[in-house]
Amino acid sequence: MTAPRTYGNWRPPRGFGIGQLNTGQTLTVFLSVALPVVILNFSTRSGLFALLVGAVVIATVVIRIGGNSLSDVVMRRLRFARGKSAGWTELTGGMISDHQRRHALPGPMGPVVPLSTDDGRGGKQGLLWDRRTGWLTAVMRVSPIGLDLADRGQADSWVANWGAFLADLGYQPMIQHVAVTVDTSPTGGTTLRDYVADRVDPRAPESARAVLAELAASAPASSAEVDARVSVTFDPNQATPRPPDLAAGVAEVTRWLPGLESHLGMAGVAVRHRATAAWLTGRLRVAYDPASRTDLTGYDEHSDQELLSWAEAGPVSARETWDHWQHDSGISVSWAMVEAPRQAVMDRVLVPLLAPGPFPRRVTLLYEPFSAGAAADEVEREITNTQVRRAWARKTKRDETQRDRDDLARAVQSAREEAEGAGVGRFTLYVTTTVSDEALLPSATADVEQRAGQAKVRLRRLRGSQVTGFAASLGLGINPAELARRPRR
Repeated sequence: MTAPRTYGNWRPPRGFGIGQLNTGQTLTVFLSVALPVVILNFSTRSGLFALLVGAVVIATVVIRIGGNSLSDVVMRRLRFARGKSAGWTELTGGMISDHQRRHALPGPMGPVVPLSTDDGRGGKQGLLWDRRTGWLTAVMRVSPIGLDLADRGQADSWVANWGAFLADLGYQPMIQHVAVTVDTSPTGGTTLRDYVADRVDPRAPESARAVLAELAASAPASSAEVDARVSVTFDPNQATPRPPDLAAGVAEVTRWLPGLESHLGMAGVAVRHRATAAWLTGRLRVAYDPASRTDLTGYDEHSDQELLSWAEAGPVSARETWDHWQHDSGISVSWAMVEAPRQAVMDRVLVPLLAPGPFPRRVTLLYEPFSAGAAADEVEREITNTQVRRAWARKTKRDETQRDRDDLARAVQSAREEAEGAGVGRFTLYVTTTVSDEALLPSATADVEQRAGQAKVRLRRLRGSQVTGFAASLGLGINPAELARRPRR
């Protein structure tokens, strides 16, 4: 009997940090030691004061709380306290707002507005335009074929084509990141019964109609709504030639989409159609106000109708606390991945996290590709950093651990695979679960964390950043890593 096929070799960038410290923290510790020594040569009193300050700085960097340095925890607390005191954690709007804003959504979604454009095939598509960066995000509604009835050869082919799709992104400078979102929600069976009732032919035999009615009535608790989508975020300014205006940028993005849809089809993902602006508005409204899900059940069937405006998509009221976010009829908790599976895994590793459960859950895999030129430099830099850490270990006469040896082997393997044409990029997971009652939060959070453990993924609750985590899990063009790189205003 042959062993099951496994996949893996995820490796976080480590830099040349010492131990668990990253590059910046290592430099901070070095300067905290070196500067006081230099100052002591000129002034004993100033040198002693510098030593005291350096010891405090080293303590904040070295001491760990929940896997994070003390400095990170303190800074996160200070930023959240500043935002709370400034009133940034609360939102109130609606009919009696003093200054009603047409498009503003909470948090990072504020600059995003929808554009309804021609898809080049006689239909309509919706693009999300970030007014701050100028980026455009196209959302493709997909239906994964699944692995239940697929043989191993077909599954291997789909995984290989998915890898080729990711590698090809490094040669497309317009693409900033790709997000795959799986949104699940228990429906309670109402949608299933309505779906069957609307499609039963009244001329069908009585026995056939009775069987369908019995099947629909017997499975109310096992039915669930599952929505899968792939969103691709473009930067039209990276196109050659550069589009002169927004209309030309939209046209350039539209020309790229058919090729991406073809690549997804070869990876075992059937592209149903591109999301329209009206569908995106309805989906966003359901995310912010889960109680409106039943009112918008038939929204997908009438995606050309303007049932909602973008101003109505956001929450009427919202309040962020340290560990959850309350918005209209929902209370949400968000997580981010801090560690991918350390070992090679099988193709079904994420099934526990993606499968429907007793609470609504949204999982987004966000991939940020390196360009083909930067990918080679990145893998070589990681090998160099690994060798620097080994030299430091020999210099300090510290025994090399098995994890250090495995890390070097993975770095070399990554460089070898990149030379053979594999893609290199940063990826992470964002997970959000939503409940209607705060008393259900412990059960919902325990369900997510248990499923993450079964999927070999380690998550961290985004305390103090719940709004950002919620926006990232929507899969609508928000990348927290890109937000962190923006200049402060």
